[in-house]
Amino acid sequence: MRISDFLRPDFVLPSLAARDVEGVVQEVSACAELAGLGSADVIAEKLLERERSHSTVIGMGLAIPHATVPGLPGTVIGVALAREPVQYGPEGVAPASTFFVLLSPPGSEREHVKLLARICRLGHHVGFLERLGETESGEDILRLIESVDSLHV
Repeated sequence: MRISDFLRPDFVLPSLAARDVEGVVQEVSACAELAGLGSADVIAEKLLERERSHSTVIGMGLAIPHATVPGLPGTVIGVALAREPVQYGPEGVAPASTFFVLLSPPGSEREHVKLLARICRLGHHVGFLERLGETESGEDILRLIESVDSLHV
């Protein structure tokens, strides 16, 4: 299972404008809707529901907003970068600049968990998050992710 199998070029935001959790969720949800993945309102509701129950920031400047979304045609991964770190988790947790957004339809829980683990593994790859922060375009973001993802079994 490769992250690149689930990445969508039309679900990449190389420069988020949002400065808080709600703003990030609204921005990535709007992008998801434009990519034909479903209603921005439904996606935002599911992502925020998850954030309220437990923050998806994992440290190192990485957050993995994720949710199960009814009506989604299949599992997808989007990527968003904030050029200025966003306080995404509770106070005391380092802000996030990199957001991998994982959306899955109901019944895909096993795949969902495996992809969460794979994204975490990428985040721990030496220099990956720093290099990702230096990218300038959606194409550069996807190319780097695919390159580093191919190094992991």
